[in-house]
Amino acid sequence: MGTATVYISCAVTLLLLQVILRIATSLQQLQQKNCKPVRTPDRYDPFGWRAFRALRKAGTNHNVPDYFALCMDKVGTNAHTVQRRFLFTRLMMTRDPENIKTVLATQVSDWELGAIRRGLLSEYTGPSLITSEGPAWKQSKSRVRPQFSPVSVSNLALHERHTKELLAKLGPDGGHEGWTATTDIQPLFFNMTLDVITEFLYGQSLHSQDPSKAEVIGPAARTRPPDFETFGRCIDDVTDWVASMSMLGKWYKFAPARKFKQSRAKMRRLVDWYVERALKQVTKAQSMEPAASPEYVILDELARITDDKIWLRNETLNLLTAGRSTTAALFSWLFYYLAANPSQYRKLRRTVVDEIGTESTAKNVTVSKLRSCHHLQSCINEALRLGSPVPNTTRAAARDTTLPRGGGPEGNDPIFIAKGNLVMLNFFNLHHREDIWGKDAEEFKPERWEKHTPGWEFNPFGGGPRSCIGQQFALNEVSYVVVRLVQHYDDIQLMDRSGRMWYNTAIINKSANGVHIRLHRSQSC
Repeated sequence: MGTATVYISCAVTLLLLQVILRIATSLQQLQQKNCKPVRTPDRYDPFGWRAFRALRKAGTNHNVPDYFALCMDKVGTNAHTVQRRFLFTRLMMTRDPENIKTVLATQVSDWELGAIRRGLLSEYTGPSLITSEGPAWKQSKSRVRPQFSPVSVSNLALHERHTKELLAKLGPDGGHEGWTATTDIQPLFFNMTLDVITEFLYGQSLHSQDPSKAEVIGPAARTRPPDFETFGRCIDDVTDWVASMSMLGKWYKFAPARKFKQSRAKMRRLVDWYVERALKQVTKAQSMEPAASPEYVILDELARITDDKIWLRNETLNLLTAGRSTTAALFSWLFYYLAANPSQYRKLRRTVVDEIGTESTAKNVTVSKLRSCHHLQSCINEALRLGSPVPNTTRAAARDTTLPRGGGPEGNDPIFIAKGNLVMLNFFNLHHREDIWGKDAEEFKPERWEKHTPGWEFNPFGGGPRSCIGQQFALNEVSYVVVRLVQHYDDIQLMDRSGRMWYNTAIINKSANGVHIRLHRSQSC
């Protein structure tokens, strides 16, 4: 017993010495770099138990973005960077554009994904562009980014095919006085974007909007994918698990993951079939005369670069998830705000008809016309700002470093970030700051973009070397589909009268209670 007591005493003493040494080193760094301590909303929660419980409650109540805003507002209206602990993990939260710029661009070499984020995302996609760093990341980027050339992302015929299926799904025309039935359009957008991205990536759509059009793929029952409705749900199951595990920090490895692993296996089985098919086609093409492909297929191009099946699966699975979920969330928020502000919808329709044309001239729509329709782009930007489909991201300090603001009583002094500490870049709350966007920051006002030139205060696609490579593809898709919908329907109504915004924040941010609307068929198309 005496020996055990000595060992325990020595262990506790060593632990205390490590803590004291770390504190002393941090204080020294603070002095050397003219840094000041960062403020915290709760000094009496040293281990982060209360913060963790509050975050879990916010998730249950679908108001996680409001909780993060409260953490900062609780310190002061000028507090845009604060520090909290969640289950022993120190987290710096910032909605300061200068800090975000520092992490993503000007001092990007001081930052990395961090073990928690890298580990969680790797559980899903494996080593890929979004989980790799260093040489592996550079190799993935050099292979994947060229696939999103201006030509490859401008195939509007692809979007037209799936827009027609969406219009058919919204119901027959000529309902009650020209109105469609009340519809939750959010799941329709998620199905449509899944169909678009699978055709763009693999050359074959899943046709989740209309399964009767889908081909049976896979030579045997064991290689067939799950049904189309299940496949979308598998994506949601996996991303929901990743998001919930991120709350646990480094303890996520001890949490149950049975449902996650089942859904991941189904997704991988489907993507593996696509990869096998692409590699066989490449081998066959090498022994034949080259033939021009009718449309650009990303997997086919990547399969010409490498025959590494795991790499091809991981990279395209990563692109599939981003291309489906974030774009669908943007669609959903845009139509929520247009339905909540029908005068804005009618103004957008007038602009589209005047500058691009009616439905009868839809074949004349071009990417250049979409981009030059400024009010259309303003509406999309405003939905990106208010909805923030990518609400936040995290980085870990790769070495002892600093952020330019957040320290001192006013939050204007530099702050010290020790190696390994985490920083959350909170895009959602940045996009809702009244001191940046005005007292009407919570209102849907596309007109604000007529005079506003976006900088780091508007960050829907990230920034710096790791910014979203599919940004232009997504914007082209949203622009085209929105034009076709406002050509087809001349009015809109929001049918959800709950009066409260509910957020489902799981990697992406979407409406937790759907987007229930009805649309009025135009009689002058």
